[in-house]
Amino acid sequence: MLALFVIGGVSAQDVDDASDILLVDSPSQVNIDVNYEFTNDNGKITPTFDAVNATVESQDYDSANKYYNVKVNSTQASDKLNISISAPGYLSQYKLFDANGASPVKVDMIASDAYKLGHDVTARADALLNFKEADAVLAITTAGVPKLNGKTSEAAFDGILNYATDYISYGRGNILMLRQTAVDPIDFCFVVKKGTELTAAIFLNGKTEEVYLGTISEYMTTSQWNALFKAVGGENAFSFASLANGWYDGVTFDVLQEAAFHGHICEGTLGGYTITKALLQYYPPIQETGNGLQSPGDITSYKVLGIPGDSSNDAVIFFLDATSGKTSYVGFNTTSTGATENMIGFIRWNGQTNKGTIIVMEYDSDANKALFEKETGITGDGSLEQLKYNTWWINRIYDNPASLVNILIEKENLTKEQYLYLVGVTDDDDDGEGHVINATNSHGLDYAYIQSLDLPNATRDNVIAHKGSLTYDDFKAIGQQAAKTAIDIYENELGVKIRKDMPNLMVMTSAGYVMINEQSTEGCWDGLFEELGSRLSRKTLLPDHKAIWTPLWFNFILKQDDGSLMSIYMRYNADGTFYVGQYNGSKVYNINMTTLNNSAISGGISKEAYIDGNYFSIQSISNAWSAEPSFEQIMSFLFHNHACPGVQPGFFIVDYIQENFPLNENQSYIYIANEQYCKDDSLEYILDVSPGLGNYLVQKLTSDEYKGADDLDEEGILIIWDSANNIGQAVSISYQWPSPDLSGYVTSESKRAAQIQAFIDLYNGNENPILTENYHKVAHNDSRWITEEQLQTILSGGEGSSLKYLRSLDDISKEDLLKQIAEKNNQNNKEESNGTNTNTNTDSNTNTDSNANSNAQSNSNANANPSSTQQAIPSRTTTQSSYSSVGVSSSPVRTSTQASEDTSSESSDETPSDEKSSDSSKSYEIEKKPVSKSGDNNLVYAVIGALIIGALFGVGYMKTRKD
Repeated sequence: MLALFVIGGVSAQDVDDASDILLVDSPSQVNIDVNYEFTNDNGKITPTFDAVNATVESQDYDSANKYYNVKVNSTQASDKLNISISAPGYLSQYKLFDANGASPVKVDMIASDAYKLGHDVTARADALLNFKEADAVLAITTAGVPKLNGKTSEAAFDGILNYATDYISYGRGNILMLRQTAVDPIDFCFVVKKGTELTAAIFLNGKTEEVYLGTISEYMTTSQWNALFKAVGGENAFSFASLANGWYDGVTFDVLQEAAFHGHICEGTLGGYTITKALLQYYPPIQETGNGLQSPGDITSYKVLGIPGDSSNDAVIFFLDATSGKTSYVGFNTTSTGATENMIGFIRWNGQTNKGTIIVMEYDSDANKALFEKETGITGDGSLEQLKYNTWWINRIYDNPASLVNILIEKENLTKEQYLYLVGVTDDDDDGEGHVINATNSHGLDYAYIQSLDLPNATRDNVIAHKGSLTYDDFKAIGQQAAKTAIDIYENELGVKIRKDMPNLMVMTSAGYVMINEQSTEGCWDGLFEELGSRLSRKTLLPDHKAIWTPLWFNFILKQDDGSLMSIYMRYNADGTFYVGQYNGSKVYNINMTTLNNSAISGGISKEAYIDGNYFSIQSISNAWSAEPSFEQIMSFLFHNHACPGVQPGFFIVDYIQENFPLNENQSYIYIANEQYCKDDSLEYILDVSPGLGNYLVQKLTSDEYKGADDLDEEGILIIWDSANNIGQAVSISYQWPSPDLSGYVTSESKRAAQIQAFIDLYNGNENPILTENYHKVAHNDSRWITEEQLQTILSGGEGSSLKYLRSLDDISKEDLLKQIAEKNNQNNKEESNGTNTNTNTDSNTNTDSNANSNAQSNSNANANPSSTQQAIPSRTTTQSSYSSVGVSSSPVRTSTQASEDTSSESSDETPSDEKSSDSSKSYEIEKKPVSKSGDNNLVYAVIGALIIGALFGVGYMKTRKD
């Protein structure tokens, strides 16, 4: 029989007098009237019933009497039945029932805190915005990984979706999850579109009272923007406004989803998307390759060379699924080689021929801005101009994307030695012809080196993609058909009747990431939900991060009472049919640990049923899901595209960082990966750092450099930057792997799966039999207090090795460093007052070329030398807080949705700093410069002019804790 599993909630031990159960005959039937705290959920959510020491044979809904007939079978029957009732978003309830009791027993279901928050804030937004009268509705939230009262908050999505079923759904692409950390606040923004108007209701810090109600359109006036800015802060204002206006402009869901991962839509986000489209047109994927030391899931079609700080880095990584954890991205500041921040390099490597093609592209920011001004007549340097510039970009990327991109280098026959020089290799290798290639640190986008390569020019393909005509209803129908097919297979081959909202039925799919004829595929999610009740927020719909050109597939997993994971794989074909995988004549097969421990069976299933080569991703995540990982673990596995032991250390490293180096006001994290492997994807995802934000860099080092004593490897460098004092603390983060007992497993797949489950248990605080000693260890060492000048050297690769450079620095205290800087600044001030022409130190200056960069906290130092560059420090002005996401109350700001006339006499006191600038340059990218948080919790943000040649600037507002 099918086992029904309990979702969280109250323990069975909490049932009163449970020890007094008496034995009687079985089977038994009880009638249960389930009453949800939110009455509009009655009839929408199907509960799950389970019985302690018994099996629930069936549950049928009596629509006339509005209760469930639950049949229970037990070899140990009693006159009392201990039954649990669970439902998505609600706390599980345990109750004692009289066996074969005729009268229905009422059970009141209590909503979880996160579900209640999502429901209540949506109801309030509806009251303010009137969803029914809107043309369309958009919801944006940080809920998910952030914790509410100590628990992750993904249930808030169910609260939103169940309340606003008719208006908001995953499949409509109008609910977005902004990536945040566990200690960040839970915020919500609801937007309604009526004609050309966009009106928003915004809620911050887990509160159900709005802090802002008014326009969020790009056509808002300066005073309206100022009201939004004042109410929610610069980061939220631009994040919410850019996503809302991109949605209004019709940007496809794949771009919206990546922008939510990155934090906003901007020139870099759109530039990265445009570069990706040009790459696929002229240099389409040929073969997926790894470095020979990775798991089967760590293969990609492209290796990416970038310069962190430009948002385009996040875009290309996201769309190509070329993540750092798959060792497919290398990026640190290489502008001294002639590279600029708008450049991205790609290597299309062929592991069979040991040859590759290298391409370097850029989006020409200056030329594009000039064209924008010429075509629109819009000039200015504020966020409103950025929103209008985004709209202009969006219209062009679907009309003439090639006009926005320059291809700078196209060379083929890249050798293995040249390839490894750029991406790095930890140990000695060979070129396939008997020649040794020495281990080397990665050199990344070394533009001078790439230019110097005496290689023939590459020949372009010209793959023209034509947009299809499928509608949302068509994609929804694809999802429905896949679900119905699976339902029939389970019933016909296993005798199992599938019902809606089953917690032990999970769907993995590439829908939402892959494209069909230039159309995004998220509509399939609604079809799956319609038939099965599967949702990401319930951890029963798991969209797997795949490259956009890969197939659209669905995999169904039914977890049975014996631990079997009964799997069905199907792929959608271009002609509208489905391929359904078969093994030994069956369309359903077990892919659990037992199967993985039998290489013949597992290999047969992989070869016969999973002909698209995605068996590893599916079976690894399915077995991990079976171990009940937390939401942040699930999201990390999906971002990484598979589960493996290597991704797990990232969870513990992030916990260690947040516990030992909590952020205070004016502080932010920067992380430089040195030993690069799968854990970098989980670290990046849940620490909320990324190359596009400028706070995650990769300089792969040789094993001689990162290998530590007692197997305590140096994983990377963490920098806690203090923008108020312009100094930082840099430490090397180390990790020691556990020593699991894998003697009970004979295959690499089963050993890998056993370790994954052990790590999940360890993270959840549970014991695991294979971890008997040496669990694992996270530590830090080589702590140094550093100046901005030293920071820039580390971000530029540390003169060959960031880790060696860090170790070479003097170990002085924070107090002594501040004293040195103060003395040096005093000396410089004296020299300036005496008329001496001298440069002030780089610890407090901002380098600029002909385009001025405004920074109210520092002096300006003109520097025409492109090799002397600084990376703007991606800062997060924040204060560490408890997990409970509760904020202070404040009066909401309301503005008219009608644009009012701006006047030149508008008070400057009402204008935030990003709308004030005496500089004539145009601000289309918003600098992630560290600034202070004022006493009233409103932030002041600086905006840069045109990007400095050779300098690095993070794109978008810094991310902020709202206390």
